[in-house]
Amino acid sequence: MTHARVDDEFAPFVLAFDFGGTKIAIATATRDGEMLQRTDLSTVAYGDGKTALHQAILAGQALVRTTTTQTRGTLVCVGVATMGITLKDRVLMAPNVPGWAELRMEDSFQSAFPGIAIQIDNDVKAAALAELKKGALQDVDVGLFVNLGTGIALAYTLEGKVLQGAHGASGEIAYNLLTKFERAGARDNVAPLEEFAGGRSIGERASLHFGEKMSAGDLFRKAQFDMGAKRWVEETLQEIAFHLTNVMIAWDPGVVAFGGGLMGAGDLILPYLSGYSERFVPFPPQLKMAHFRRDAGLYGAIELALLGWRKHS
Repeated sequence: MTHARVDDEFAPFVLAFDFGGTKIAIATATRDGEMLQRTDLSTVAYGDGKTALHQAILAGQALVRTTTTQTRGTLVCVGVATMGITLKDRVLMAPNVPGWAELRMEDSFQSAFPGIAIQIDNDVKAAALAELKKGALQDVDVGLFVNLGTGIALAYTLEGKVLQGAHGASGEIAYNLLTKFERAGARDNVAPLEEFAGGRSIGERASLHFGEKMSAGDLFRKAQFDMGAKRWVEETLQEIAFHLTNVMIAWDPGVVAFGGGLMGAGDLILPYLSGYSERFVPFPPQLKMAHFRRDAGLYGAIELALLGWRKHS
C-alpha cells in the first residue's frame, strides 16, 4: 500500500480499478494523479468474475474510508479499466475469467458508490490513455500502445486521443487469424492469436511441451540457457512480430509503447521486434517500453476518473 501527501484540506480524490486476467489493482489518487493508497488482489484466487468483482469493490470501499480519514478528502469519481467491452448488461470479448461476460459492472459500481460518477473503459485503451497523458506516448501525434500480457491487444492513438472504433473493439488483435485456413474465430468465442501468443496460453502450451508446469515468464527465463526453450520462444515471437509489423505498416505510428506482464522479458522481446520493424516497415517507428510498465492500466483508470470528475464538475 502506498501513500502520498495531500496538503489542502477536504481535497477531492478519485478511486481507480484495473481488472486484469490475473491481477486486480486498486488505488486512490489526488486530482493531480498522484497515487495515495493502493492494494492488489488476485483475480484467479476468487475463481469467478462475480466473486472477484465483489471482493474488489469491498477493497475499494476500504481504500476510500482510509483515504477519507487520512486526507479529510472527498471521493469525486471512480475510474474502471477492465477486460473486454463493457455494456450495460454484460461484457463482450473477455474470455479469460469465468463469469466475467455476465457481469453488470456499471450497476455494481453505482450501487457500491451511490451518487459518484463511474467511468469505465477497456484496460488496454485506458493504459494507452495513461501513456498519452504522462508516459511514452506524450506529445506523440500518431502512436500505438501494445499490451503483451495474459492476453494480447493494442490501442491506436491519434492527436492526444485513444481511438475506440465503431464498436469499441479497435485493436483487438487477439482475434487475428493465424492462417487463411482458420475454422474458428470471434463468432465461436475463439481468439486465434491470443490462444497462441497470449501469456496464459504460452505458459499452458509450454507446460505440455516440456512436461513441467510453467508460466510464460518461466519459459523466457528457461530460454536463456535451454536451446529447446529458446526455439519455443522464438517461434512465439515470430508470430507476434508478424502481426505487429503488419499493424505498424498499416498505421504508420511515430512511437510504439509496450506494456503488459510479458514485457518483464523486454530485453529479449524489444530487440526481436525491432529487427522486424527495421527490415519490413517503410518508416520504422521508435519502439520503447511503456513508462508505467505493468501499472499502465491502473494509471489509465486514474486518468479516466480524473476526466470523469472534470466532465461532471
